[in-house]
Amino acid sequence: MRWIIRIVGVVVLVAALGLVALVVMPTERIAALAADRLGQALGREVSLSGEVRPTLWPALGVRAEGLRVGNPDWVAEGPLIAAEALSIRVPWSAALSGAVQIDEVTLIAPEITLVRAADGRVSWAMGGNAAAPAADGGAGGGAAPAIGITAAQIRDGALTYLDAGTGEALRISGLDAELSLPTGGPATLSGRAVVNGTALGLEAEVAALPALLDGALSAVTAALDWPGGTARFDGQLGLAPALDGTIAVDTTDPGPLLALLGAAMPDLPQGYGRDRIALTGRATLTSEGSAHLRDGRLRLDDTDLALALDVTPGAERPLIRGTVTGTRLALPDSGGSAGGAPAAATPGWSRAPIDVSGLFAADAEVALAVAELQGAGVTVGPVDLRATLTRGRLVLDIDRVGAYGGTLTGQFVVNGRGGLSVGGDLLLAGVQLAPLLTDLADYDRLEGTGSASLQFLGVGNDMSTIMDGLSGEGDLALGAGAIRGLDLAGMIRTLDTSYQGEGARTVYDQVSGNFTIADGILRNDDLFLDAPWGEVRGAGSVDLGAQTLDYRLIPGVITGAEGAAIRVPILVRGSWADPSIRPDLEYLAEQNLAEERARLEAEAQARLDAEAARLENEARTRANELLGTQFDAGTTGDAARDEIERRLREEAEQQLLRLLGQGN
Repeated sequence: MRWIIRIVGVVVLVAALGLVALVVMPTERIAALAADRLGQALGREVSLSGEVRPTLWPALGVRAEGLRVGNPDWVAEGPLIAAEALSIRVPWSAALSGAVQIDEVTLIAPEITLVRAADGRVSWAMGGNAAAPAADGGAGGGAAPAIGITAAQIRDGALTYLDAGTGEALRISGLDAELSLPTGGPATLSGRAVVNGTALGLEAEVAALPALLDGALSAVTAALDWPGGTARFDGQLGLAPALDGTIAVDTTDPGPLLALLGAAMPDLPQGYGRDRIALTGRATLTSEGSAHLRDGRLRLDDTDLALALDVTPGAERPLIRGTVTGTRLALPDSGGSAGGAPAAATPGWSRAPIDVSGLFAADAEVALAVAELQGAGVTVGPVDLRATLTRGRLVLDIDRVGAYGGTLTGQFVVNGRGGLSVGGDLLLAGVQLAPLLTDLADYDRLEGTGSASLQFLGVGNDMSTIMDGLSGEGDLALGAGAIRGLDLAGMIRTLDTSYQGEGARTVYDQVSGNFTIADGILRNDDLFLDAPWGEVRGAGSVDLGAQTLDYRLIPGVITGAEGAAIRVPILVRGSWADPSIRPDLEYLAEQNLAEERARLEAEAQARLDAEAARLENEARTRANELLGTQFDAGTTGDAARDEIERRLREEAEQQLLRLLGQGN
């Protein structure tokens, strides 16, 4: 019974204190002073349009209806804050003593509107300072009494951000936040909200909030989470904006985070963050707008890279400088079969448009070094190159790329200005032919190693158009190897196009040739293959756009101990994936006919020459008889003429002497 009496006594005491509080607490004064001090701190008009009444539960305080904090005159979208109510909590000691002291302020269902004008002005820039407290803490001197606020809350709030310069609009609903402002300690902020349809959570701690609000840097830790990921910052932060500290982001859906930064979510390809993006490192953002990342680690799906980057703003686009290193990098698929062999279901090169709009997003000067590079069905590595991107034109200066057991060096250019064009000046040295041609053209019949040079230029917005109009030139030199599926020597010896032979291979010691490319057609007229069984010379064309070839090989197969050679031309024609290979009997007949014609022409010419010699000899003999000369086959025309003129003069003189003698 004694304990029951004590409990009842406590309840009665609490009720009595509540009644006293309702009578003695200066609710109107507290609300008016709070609104006045808030207006002075914000430099804005602050008004309370509704009822002001005291509350006992869940805490002793004042609830004021209809809070309004004005925006600058140039903002037409409404007030900075329009809240359903403002709740102010005060300690019991302050209520009983009549002092003005506030422990916590709560905004209930506020509508917050933030506006950035086209000229850069912002509606949340505050223009006033809190009045200094009176020296004695009382009302003397007319100074406003000091108000200590240790916590603030927002319940069921909404925020709208409008940027008149960019047209960007950000809408936040369901905002619940709590700010703790302990005297002499760090400020903490926690809250949750729905941003553009996505739920976000924030936890932050600011070591020196007054200094931060005054424009100085302050130590800050912040953690942001959303259904698709998390982000964390630990370092120094300023409102300029400026920051310097460690960052950690791990997300499967970065869209909400990008929306907060004013950026749209791109359509990322597989291998470039479609499924996961993780970034760690030390980040610096200066007040001038430049961003810097050191000791960065970036994970894009299964790709893991080390980064050191600097991003500086530019008049048209930012400039990115830095280095990227890693063990493996996969290039995005441009759609279709761009860059590699066409898909089996769709013969020919892809006609899917190649989107190069990303080349205009930024300018860049980046050094890339990775152990392995994959893309368009091709795997190469190690890779050491420098990429320079300027106004949509990407230049890759390839210092060295390990490729199929050899190396690739040179330059490759992708130009997106005024449509897409690609070009290059490349040198391959010592590459394995079978895996290279399998990956590039789905052709696996050539074994061995080789080297080649290629200069090319292609224009078009899809691979089919580029290959149809490709131009350039180059050469190749292959070492010892073999052509699988073709026994060229056996085919010539047997004159059987279906001859396979043991292993069905054509072995060679070397192959060389030069070629030109015009309008997508590669032409060569000096192919030379040297082999233990003989040699092959070839000429023809390859239609790169249609993926067909029309090529004639003329092998010389050595037979017998004397080394006589059988020469039967071979015609290779049709699709390069499944060409038709057969002896070119029409060409052979034409060649035989040409040889027979040449033989007959030579025989006829020989008979004509013999007859001419006979007639000339008869004419010379007759002339000698008539003129008494001694012309022979070696007498020149001038000598014969001189001799005839001499004999004619002598004859004329004799005749003249006879006439004169008869006259005497």
